[in-house]
Amino acid sequence: MDFELDEMRQQMAILKNKLDDQTIVNDRLIRRAVKNSVSTINKRYLVISIIAFAMIPYGYWAFVKLNGLSIPLWIAMSVLMLAVIGFCIYNGHEMRKNDFVSDNLLDTKRKTLKAQKRDAMWPYFGIPVAIGWAAWVGWEMTQKLEGDFLKYFIPWFIICITAGALIGLKVHFKTQRHFRDILEQIEDVEDENKE
Repeated sequence: MDFELDEMRQQMAILKNKLDDQTIVNDRLIRRAVKNSVSTINKRYLVISIIAFAMIPYGYWAFVKLNGLSIPLWIAMSVLMLAVIGFCIYNGHEMRKNDFVSDNLLDTKRKTLKAQKRDAMWPYFGIPVAIGWAAWVGWEMTQKLEGDFLKYFIPWFIICITAGALIGLKVHFKTQRHFRDILEQIEDVEDENKE
């Protein structure tokens, strides 16, 4: 009977070790997946920041020099681009830290929820400002153009604004999906730890 009991203890110890190893591997895989999603978000913020930064001198050339639009219009666009850059830097700040994924998962979840909430609120600022700026551009251009130029400008302007809005919304929804992926992966680990 003692022999059977010892054998059962050994089997339980072996099973426990296997389970611990599996938990460690699973935790590593989850952290790697979270790190990949965080990296994707940070790359997206970097690309958006680079485009916004490039739009400042390009906007001066395209709007002021090429089309003779007002300097205040370009300044408004530049301020909007700087706000975009500032938002990307601010919202990605916590996620760029090296210890973000190696932190306690509860801290990582808290930081991710805050960043996701800020990112979700951005369109409430960005869309009205972009609409106002686009209306300003449209108004100034219609004051400068006449005849055939105006007839071609309006449809192309609407197409460009629509394409820009669709691309912006697509990027926004993809970023939100990555935030949700991070949170789901963290919740999976939390659920496993409860069991």
